[in-house]
Amino acid sequence: MITYGGQARLGGYQWLWEVARSPGWLLRQPAGPLAAVLAAAGHPARFEILQLLVVGPKPVAALQAELALASPGQLYHHLKTLASAGLVEQPERGVYRVPPHAIFPVLALAAAALDVAERSGGPATPRDLPG
Repeated sequence: MITYGGQARLGGYQWLWEVARSPGWLLRQPAGPLAAVLAAAGHPARFEILQLLVVGPKPVAALQAELALASPGQLYHHLKTLASAGLVEQPERGVYRVPPHAIFPVLALAAAALDVAERSGGPATPRDLPG
């Protein structure tokens, strides 16, 4: 089983999460929807937006002030892409957030990407499972 989860305090809430998936089941899933989520999160500006929103909702003006994007149009383009992939939602006009059900998946994406990036310089060394 592939399992991810954890516990965190973000945005005034405490989150507790655990998901377990069979490797075989994961490998049988259609690539399109999975690739759409990864592509949406994979752009540096969009991932930075996710980093800002995973701790709680923010108005567009606050996002624009915190990001180094050339125009509000670029921000809306990135928000639309993230929303299409289910990674952000607009709970009220002009405010965006990572939906509660996506908080830990976004954090898990960050953790997995960091694991790959940190190990990309050397050969993979799988560990034996205990028992």
